[in-house]
Amino acid sequence: MTFLSGFFTAVVEFIFPPFCMLCGGQLNLNDKLVCRSCLSDLKKVEGIVQDGVIDFDCIDEIRAGAYYDQKLQTLIHHFKYQRALALADAFADILSPIIRENAPWCTSDLLIPVPLHKVKFRERSFNQSEEIAKALSCKVDIPCSTDVLLRRANTESQTQMADAQERVKNMANVFVVKNSNTVKGKTVILIDDLITTGSTANACARVLKQHGAQRVYVLTVGRPYF
Repeated sequence: MTFLSGFFTAVVEFIFPPFCMLCGGQLNLNDKLVCRSCLSDLKKVEGIVQDGVIDFDCIDEIRAGAYYDQKLQTLIHHFKYQRALALADAFADILSPIIRENAPWCTSDLLIPVPLHKVKFRERSFNQSEEIAKALSCKVDIPCSTDVLLRRANTESQTQMADAQERVKNMANVFVVKNSNTVKGKTVILIDDLITTGSTANACARVLKQHGAQRVYVLTVGRPYF
């Protein structure tokens, strides 16, 4: 049955070859929904993310893969709202060099995705940050822990808030840690799809450090221009 399924898939893709969702070009064998050329054309973020982040007192360092331009917006929209989950692997390809090339990031103990509230998880049926973290874990050989952080409040979407201070207030006391021993003395990389003011990531970092985490780095696929 597995053989027949694989054979059928191969035939379908030969007759109807998959195409890149950005440029429309035919994908190579190992490409997942977007071609290598389009991924390479994304404008990479160089160095530490600082501009525009106003809430970061509990975060040791922030880095991001690419700027949130129209191309990246298209990819993330398809990923989050049209279940293009195969893009998690493409996003992990963008992020993995950041970890490998930056000590002590490469010796971190855990990858932890920013959690969704259970209500939103039921609506979406997956956590986009968790999918990225799992794919990234396979590429950088750092364990991914999906049950450390819990989101106990279903807050208003941060994207609907223009005021930065309102975003900070919105995230106060939202997250909890299930088991302090999991993070005590550890260096943690917090994974999310986007960072803007930093309020969500900083709220996560705050509670992780309250439970003993030594360092909390933040790594996101995208960040806006400032």
